[in-house]
Amino acid sequence: MVAADYFPNKDGYICDGQVIGFCYADDVTMAAGSFVKPGTTQAGYVGVAVCDVAGDAIGMCLRAPAAIGDTVPVAFSGIVKTIASGTIVIGDLVLSSTTTVNTITRAYQEQANSNQYMFNAGTRRFLGTALQSNTALTADEILVMLGKWC
Repeated sequence: MVAADYFPNKDGYICDGQVIGFCYADDVTMAAGSFVKPGTTQAGYVGVAVCDVAGDAIGMCLRAPAAIGDTVPVAFSGIVKTIASGTIVIGDLVLSSTTTVNTITRAYQEQANSNQYMFNAGTRRFLGTALQSNTALTADEILVMLGKWC
C-alpha cells in the first residue's frame, strides 16, 4: 500500500501554534511525529510519554528524545501533517489512534456531536480537526489542526 501525501512540501509541524519546548520525555519510544500523552514520572515538570491508548494524545512530539528526562518540543496547537488511519473527511474531529503512535483516526459521529472536549465518559480527548480528507481506508498523510474543534 502506498500512502498519498496531500501536502508534499513539508513534513511534521506546518504552521505556528503553541509549542512548549521544555517538556520532559518520560520514555524514549517517541519520535518526531509521535502523539504524546501527559507523562507521570517527571514530578513538578511538564512530562510527556508516547500514547498507547486511542484518544490519549494531547499533542505531537517534534523531536525524538535521547534519554528519559531529555527536553523535547511538543506542539499542542497549530497545523501538523500526520498519517490518517481509516476514512477521514475534511472537518472531522480526530483523535490519536491505536494503530501506531503517529496516526490519527476519526471520532465517531455521536462523539463528534458532543459539545465537550472529551468523550467516552471523559476518558478520551479530541486531538483536533482534519483539514484534508484521505483515500478511504488507506494511511494517507493529511493536515490536521491540533487543539481546534470546529
